[in-house]
Order: sequence, then structure tokens, then C-alpha cells
Amino acid sequence: MKRKEILWLIGTAIFVLIINFSLFGVDGFKSESVTDINVHDTYFVIANIHFIFPLSILIFFSVYLIRMLKQNFKNLTANMIFVISGVLSIWILTGMISFVNSYIGVTETTEYNLTVTNKIFDNVSTVLYSLQIIIVGLIVYSGFKTGRYYKLIE
Repeated sequence: MKRKEILWLIGTAIFVLIINFSLFGVDGFKSESVTDINVHDTYFVIANIHFIFPLSILIFFSVYLIRMLKQNFKNLTANMIFVISGVLSIWILTGMISFVNSYIGVTETTEYNLTVTNKIFDNVSTVLYSLQIIIVGLIVYSGFKTGRYYKLIE
């Protein structure tokens, strides 16, 4: 890896740490730290790692998407980091889709067989699937352009 790439990787990692530190503070990096979310009369207690990891992947994905497009797919290291962060993004979105799909049928009642008029979980699921398809398309296009560029060099 070139020195410039190492500096970009370290700079992005430091940026991720600063963002996470500003959002969650010092206690956010402890293993037992949690975030409480109050929705009406329900409290959701979620470990901070479930926010820190996706946010970090999103930042790496965004930074290296911009770098990859700006350099016209000519930087192999930036392309590989983009592909890795893209695959991790797909993994995170798969978990989110599974979580959202588990709530799609919860609002229906079996006693009265009422139809569900609120299709928000269906809409969220469709948006997440669409994001996955876009990310897969970007990864495939990146691989195609990178392979084509390095084939022309040889």
C-alpha cells in the first residue's frame, strides 16, 4: 500500500472515531453501554455497538465511493476498501431487512381479521431491498471498471 493510501485509511478511521465519540461520548465505547429509545410507552434498549458499527461502515463506504468515482476507478486500494465496505453494508442491510420483515405481520389480529392499513414496514423493507440492489450494482460496476482498467495497463 502506498503512503497516501495509508494516510487516507488512517484519516478516515480517525474521522469515524471523532464522529462516534461526539455522538456517544467516552461511555459509548464501553461494552456494556446502551442507548434507550422511548417510543410512546415502549423503551428499546440497544447496545451502542449496534449503532457504532453501521455508522462506521456507512462513513467508510461514503468516503471510498467518492474517492473511487473521483479517481475514475484507477486506485486499486480504494476500490478494494470500497468493495469490502460495500459487502459489510449488504450484511448490515440484510439484518435490518430481517428485523423489519419480522414486524410486517405483527399488527394484524387473528381474532377479528382486520386488514392492516399502515404499510410502513412494507415500505421500509422495499427501500432497504432497493438500497441492497444499488450497492450490489455499485460493487459489480466497480469490479468491472477496475478489472478493465488493470487489463488495459498490462
